[in-house]
Amino acid sequence: MLRKQLRFQFCSLQDQIRKQQNSYSNITDKIIQYVGRDLHKIPSHPLGIIKNRIETFFQNDAITEKQSKYPLKYKIIDNLSPIVSVKQNFDSLLVPPDHPSRKKSDTYYINENTLLRCHTSAHQVELIENNIDAFVVIGDVYRRDEIDATHYPVFHQVEIVRIFQQDQFSSKYLQHQIQESMDDLKETLERLTKNLFGDVQMRWVETTFPFTNPSMELEIYFQDKWLEVLGCGVIHQDLMKNCQRLTEVGWAAGLGLERLALLLFQIPDIRLFWSQDPRFLEQFKAGQINKFQPFSKYPSCYKDVSFYVDHKTWEENDLHSIIRDIGGDLIEKVECVDTFYNKKKDLTSKCYRIHYRSLERTLQNEEIDVLQFKIRDQIKDVLKLELR
Repeated sequence: MLRKQLRFQFCSLQDQIRKQQNSYSNITDKIIQYVGRDLHKIPSHPLGIIKNRIETFFQNDAITEKQSKYPLKYKIIDNLSPIVSVKQNFDSLLVPPDHPSRKKSDTYYINENTLLRCHTSAHQVELIENNIDAFVVIGDVYRRDEIDATHYPVFHQVEIVRIFQQDQFSSKYLQHQIQESMDDLKETLERLTKNLFGDVQMRWVETTFPFTNPSMELEIYFQDKWLEVLGCGVIHQDLMKNCQRLTEVGWAAGLGLERLALLLFQIPDIRLFWSQDPRFLEQFKAGQINKFQPFSKYPSCYKDVSFYVDHKTWEENDLHSIIRDIGGDLIEKVECVDTFYNKKKDLTSKCYRIHYRSLERTLQNEEIDVLQFKIRDQIKDVLKLELR
């Protein structure tokens, strides 16, 4: 029944996208096919297992001493549409007009005013405006990105928000309240991290986000190296003012389910999350975290493609988008292996190596050649670049 419901939902969402698309859109059918798949709602899928673990934590174990003075359960929300406005995704979160994330090379636009959300933070303002003071939003998000074992054009994100009332603070001064909120944020997220990873070493690193101030990233020492697991911070006061919550202070955090699942299940390739191969799916059971057992390692093959670009206007994600659209999950990785400046042409030459590897079978050189020639044609005809 659940799978039938999900199938109806994603068909409906896909139809909405197609109806709203215009010439401005940079979303291909390949990307539309992912919309509404909702892997995180499948209890026995690695993403669903991590999602349910996080939900359980915030429903039962997340209340800190400060939060206990104002008992309020976190509202779990996992049914919000990934189709959002530019205002929701960027403007409401104080993202500057010239921020790189707004570019078509980074974001999937349906039309000039509508897009596929880049983060579940896109719903933060509307929920705060509706006086929901503790919530967890979970959903699929979309970004044009590089191609390798840890990046995919669609992934799943968790947004956590907690707002405090004035009487929960020990001081009336804003800076003291911000510090108390930050302390509560750190305590909550450290406890969540221990719930997921056990007693690991952690450290906080200062960073910058448009919608939080101060902002931090949490890193853990896991498998002999430091790894970032989430970003967070105290919600920017300008954002709170825009929500008409002038006297309140709160914190927000965001984390990716794929990043956690890759680590916890020791899954080597992000493409596997989308596999329908029973050798993958049957390894997992709802509520259990176990090490992934590789069922095969098929040989890889690489092909190079070289062309000239104007370095002032070149957007690498445009190339990745074309390659992913043609090759799909047969593309394991794309890397730039050579760059040089041609003074005579006043252009930069780039050589990219495309690694092909199927997760389920051995690829034939003939079928790889067909894909490679299609990619070369698209580079010439769509990107308008001179091949070498």
